[in-house]
Amino acid sequence: MRDRRTARRVVQRDAVDRGGGVGDGARVQLVAGDLQAVGAEDVRGPGPLLVLRAARALDVIGGRWTLLIVRELLLGPRRYTDLVAGLPGIGPNVLAERLRELREAGLVNRSRMPPPAASTVYELTALGEAMRPVVDELTRWGLRFLGAPRPGERFRLGWLLGCVRAGFRPELARGLHETYEFRVDGDVFHLRVDDGTLDIRHGSAGEAACVVSTDLTTFIAVGARLLAVEDALERGIAQVEGGLDAVARAVSILGAHLEATHGRYGIIGAVGAAFRPDAAGGVHETYEFRIGDFLFHARVDEGTVEMGQGPAPDAAATLVTDLATLLQLGAGALTLEDAFAGGSATASGDPEAGLRMAAVFGVTPAGHG
Repeated sequence: MRDRRTARRVVQRDAVDRGGGVGDGARVQLVAGDLQAVGAEDVRGPGPLLVLRAARALDVIGGRWTLLIVRELLLGPRRYTDLVAGLPGIGPNVLAERLRELREAGLVNRSRMPPPAASTVYELTALGEAMRPVVDELTRWGLRFLGAPRPGERFRLGWLLGCVRAGFRPELARGLHETYEFRVDGDVFHLRVDDGTLDIRHGSAGEAACVVSTDLTTFIAVGARLLAVEDALERGIAQVEGGLDAVARAVSILGAHLEATHGRYGIIGAVGAAFRPDAAGGVHETYEFRIGDFLFHARVDEGTVEMGQGPAPDAAATLVTDLATLLQLGAGALTLEDAFAGGSATASGDPEAGLRMAAVFGVTPAGHG
C-alpha cells in the first residue's frame, strides 16, 4: 500500500500530465483507484480531491472542439448546420461525436423547434449553462493573446459576441432595463440588459429599444468608438430604427470590450472576412491598407488570404484612405472611382493590381451609368 505522500505525487503528476493530453480518462481512473486503496484516512486535506474534480471536469469538456461548441450554444439553440458554419474546420463526424458526448454528460439537449421553424436544435441544459462563467473567464484570459488573424483564421460575428459578453462591465448598466437588436451582414442577434446583467442571444428581440442594421466592419468601428453612429448613418453604412439615445447606450456597453482591444484587430479580421476566394484564383500578390496611422496588409495566394498588421514592403498596390471611407467601400455605399474623384482615397502601385485588390475584397471599382 502506498503512503499518502506517494498518493499526492500521483495526483500532482496527473495534473501536470493532463496539460499534454486533456480528455483522456485513464489517468483519472488510475488516481481514483490509488486514492481508494490508500483510504480516506490516509489522504489528508482537500488538495488531491480538488485536483481529481478538476481532472474529471476536463474529461467532460476538455476534448478538442468541446468548449467551442459550448461557446456557440451559450448564444442560444443552434441547428447542426449552424454549428458547422460557426466552427469552420470541424468535421461532421467529430461534431456528431462531441454532441453525443455532451448529451451523455447532461450538458446538451436535442429538441424540436415548434412550427413554423420545425427544426431540430441543440441547446444547453442548466448544467451546460453553468459553464457560462468558465467560458467567459477563459475568453477574458485569452484576450491577452489577441492579435491580427493568423493564416487560415476567419473572423466571425459569433466569436466577437463571446468577447463582448466576457468584457461586459456591469457598472455601465446599473439600473438599465433595455434590449438592443443588431442585424449585421444578415446575422441577427440582441443584447438584453437588466440592471447590471447582460445576455446575448441569436435571433430577433421582439421588442427592442433600437434596431441597428450594418455590416461587420462598421459594427466593430462604431462599437470601438472609431466611428460615430451619426457619421455611419450620414454615410449610408448603417440604419437605425428607434432613438439614437438607445443606440448610444448600446454602444457604451459594446465599447467596453471593443475599446479595450482597440477595435483595430477586429477591423483587420472583418476586412479579411470580406475576402472573396472565387475572385482570387491565380492571384499571388500582397496589398497594403493605410488607414490614417493604422497599417495592415493582405497577402493573397491562389484563393487564400493571410491578413497581417504593419506595412508590406512588397505590396503590389496600396490603398490610402480614412476609416469611414474604407467602411463605405466595403459596404458598397461608395465606389472606388468616386472615392478617388472625391479625394477621400488614393492608391499607389500597379493600377491593374489595384483593380484585382478591389475585386478580391468585394469593392465596386466604378458606378454603372
